[in-house]
Amino acid sequence: MSEARFASWSAAESPVTIEYSLVVIEEIRHEVSEGFQKLSRGGLEVGGILYGTREGRTVRLLAIRPINCEYARGPAFQLSDADKSALKEELERNAEDSRLADLICLGWFVSHTRSDIMLSESDLEIYEEYFNAPWQVTLVIRPGRGGSMRAGFFVREHDGTVRSKSSYLEFNFPDRLAGVLDRPVRTERPTGAPRAHTVYFRESGVAPARRELVKPQAQVASPQLLPSAPPRSKWPWLVAWAVAVVALAALAVRYFLLTPAAAPLDLSVLDHDGQLQIFWDAKARAVSSAVGGMLVVTDGQTPRTIQLSQEDLQRGSYSYRRASDDVEARMSVEDASGVKSESKTTTFLAAAPPQPADDAQIKALEKERDDLKAQVDQLKSDNAAQAQRILQLERNLKILESRLGVQ
Repeated sequence: MSEARFASWSAAESPVTIEYSLVVIEEIRHEVSEGFQKLSRGGLEVGGILYGTREGRTVRLLAIRPINCEYARGPAFQLSDADKSALKEELERNAEDSRLADLICLGWFVSHTRSDIMLSESDLEIYEEYFNAPWQVTLVIRPGRGGSMRAGFFVREHDGTVRSKSSYLEFNFPDRLAGVLDRPVRTERPTGAPRAHTVYFRESGVAPARRELVKPQAQVASPQLLPSAPPRSKWPWLVAWAVAVVALAALAVRYFLLTPAAAPLDLSVLDHDGQLQIFWDAKARAVSSAVGGMLVVTDGQTPRTIQLSQEDLQRGSYSYRRASDDVEARMSVEDASGVKSESKTTTFLAAAPPQPADDAQIKALEKERDDLKAQVDQLKSDNAAQAQRILQLERNLKILESRLGVQ
């Protein structure tokens, strides 16, 4: 297992000390940011389950799993009855997930985009119903502008009560670490180096997402002493130099102020009963100027390529019926000049949806239905024949009785 860097949270009033992997913080940041960007005002609040290890009064966060919400009550993270049933099933499935082997559920996290760092009534209800162990915690994250995030942990006291109005200690998410969610290559660990709290990376070769355009400055030669040059001969050169500087400054201002910044080409996904909805920003510069695109969906081990027209791109979403519990999506677009833009790979992990019956199963069920219907029809026919026989016997009996009476 690769080594990871950790940070810790502790307060004098808190009975629990929390250590968290910076990789986990980046995953939480990604989940919260995606929800925050889905609506222009406030975004969607999101939640997830925290997994890790526990030793005494110290818990260590090592993994997360998102909690699905159908947002039946609006953009706030308030679970419906169906969401609660799904959360209970998710906890049971995760307990048997080999990818979470040797890890236990340490609590949950939730983002607040419209309120302070506190526990609402619905938060407390989820905390008490599904994460009621004394050492399980709640992490509340408040996203801000520019990707900044402030957060606070909530823990139970020795008597089981929870201070819900505010956290004992709020903290800022650390700045995004280069290479944490990319594919860093670990170098050899020096002898004697600590194993749990230090990580060594070398360059992964991934280019930065954005580079600032810097105009090169002209190299000006050092002044030379000229013999007996008339003073007025310098003015034409100074005027020309000043005009050139002003023109360059005007061009620079026009370029940086009037040229719109390229919006990122990001994907997000929502799942409802196995129907995966893939979203992108149709107003992003790369999408609005594109003449076509391509969506590559890898469902389990099966890749599928979907060609997108300009009209499809303007819809901003694509609906896909998933067949497995691991789906990856990546989109690329191309403008009229042939310039391509490509999104990062977005991964969706959840339980596999129930599969519809195949043709063989349907035919077998239809045959069983037809056989049962034939048996019912046969029984009805037999019953009708038996009824006719009984009537005939009753008539014969009456005829015999009448003859006996005459004699």
